[in-house]
Amino acid sequence: MNRLLAILATSAVLSTAGAAAQGTAFAADAPQGPGNPGALCVTGYRGVVVNEICATVSGDQVTFYGRTTPGSIGWTARTVPYRLTASVAGGATLGTITPTVLVAYSGTAVGTLTVTAPCGSNVTGTLETTEWGWPPATATVTVPVGC
Repeated sequence: MNRLLAILATSAVLSTAGAAAQGTAFAADAPQGPGNPGALCVTGYRGVVVNEICATVSGDQVTFYGRTTPGSIGWTARTVPYRLTASVAGGATLGTITPTVLVAYSGTAVGTLTVTAPCGSNVTGTLETTEWGWPPATATVTVPVGC
């Protein structure tokens, strides 16, 4: 029994460390998306909800799309507010959407945002849960726009 508790405690510490990193990754570090083999995806906070943001680049067009999954089996379906933003890394915001989504019992699409970016820039997309009273649930991915 003590071994099980040690494993659970270690898992909690590692989950907290991952949450502290806030799900941030550069395209080279991100896995490809299951629904789109060319997409680069990052999974964020693993707590109340688990957010995932994916990005695809085509020329100077970057499309970000988000998904969310309940963080526990005890989840009760409810509407949750989100913010999906895209910006030039270290620069101007290119677009924002703020959907409120019914999160049921499995992965739920949050929204899609397509932006035009300057050639040679890096574009960052961020998906965050904006539910009052919850800890920040953020996933961020940065992709190069090569044109």
